[in-house]
Amino acid sequence: MVKGLKIAMIVYGAIGIFLGLGLVFFPGKLLSASGLENVPGYVLWFESIIGVATLVPSFFYILAARDPLKHIMWVQFAIVWSFVDLIANLFFVIRGIITFKMAGSVIIIDIIFMVILLILYPWRKAPFS
Repeated sequence: MVKGLKIAMIVYGAIGIFLGLGLVFFPGKLLSASGLENVPGYVLWFESIIGVATLVPSFFYILAARDPLKHIMWVQFAIVWSFVDLIANLFFVIRGIITFKMAGSVIIIDIIFMVILLILYPWRKAPFS
């Protein structure tokens, strides 16, 4: 169970690092892929800031994966992060501000990793506090 948790944290962290680097260095291309083109410059800046905010915890997910029981707070953080990100994206899709095409991959990744991390969470060894 702990081995699966380690793998899940590494994969989740790697996806976050890949996305974060894309947002920092290629925000315009990622926005275009989501159907948003010709956005003001400040939107590109904001996307880069989101990239940084994604990079940092993703790096720590991978570090925490070395010993998830010792670093259980990072596992908890990853679960909460995926849940809050899922709710935020669903909120904007439901309100019609964005389309599912724009946020669908993020929504699916959040659902997958939230479920995987909750299933692999070592409930008896490290209660959710």
